[in-house]
Amino acid sequence: MKDLSLTQEYFICAVNGKGKLSGFNVDRLVCLLASGLLELQLSGCVSIEEGKKRILSGSGKSVSVTGPLPEEKVFLRPLYDYLDQGKPLKTEKILEDYYYSFSGKRLNALIGSIGESLAREGLAQAAEPGLFEGVGRFLPTRDAINRVIDLVRSELLEEGEVTEDIAALVILLEKSGVIREYFSRYEQKEMKERLAAIVKSPEGTLVKEMLDYVNSMLDMIAVFIAVYT
Repeated sequence: MKDLSLTQEYFICAVNGKGKLSGFNVDRLVCLLASGLLELQLSGCVSIEEGKKRILSGSGKSVSVTGPLPEEKVFLRPLYDYLDQGKPLKTEKILEDYYYSFSGKRLNALIGSIGESLAREGLAQAAEPGLFEGVGRFLPTRDAINRVIDLVRSELLEEGEVTEDIAALVILLEKSGVIREYFSRYEQKEMKERLAAIVKSPEGTLVKEMLDYVNSMLDMIAVFIAVYT
């Protein structure tokens, strides 16, 4: 069985018992988009950089395509193709296009592509979409869930090396609130302290950048909600 990616791991943990990422839980949806962007960055095919000015309460960061999409990341094709516009896209613009478009077409395409990649590997079971839903449901297998949770425990709760992917995954699980569903309060505290130590270390620069980027996206969504609701 091949290794799972950051976005696949997050998706496995974040869908609800019906195999759906609820539109009522904005943080989970934002963290799904963040996981895709961070994975593309870690793969070397996009760059996330600080813009010339800060917009709203976010970071003013922009995303640029810098190389071809790796074959093993084909499930991120909908996001990559959207980003590949020949010019940098501001994070604010990406959030608007994914979460404030009328049809939800872009978000549904990303969710469907990730879910289908897991179904092909036997790690999720596809189900028909519910009434008025534009994308199918994908229920991760118990083995898939255990595989991700065991991997997080082995790196964050034991004295092993913490990879960038797992550090990013824990940040996303914590910021989306998903972490409470799989780990005790004591485990959450231990992981938070471990990540804090990593961020302060010379080797933790990229992890800190990931944390800052996710925080900035959630801040921007909070501002959008306050302004438009």
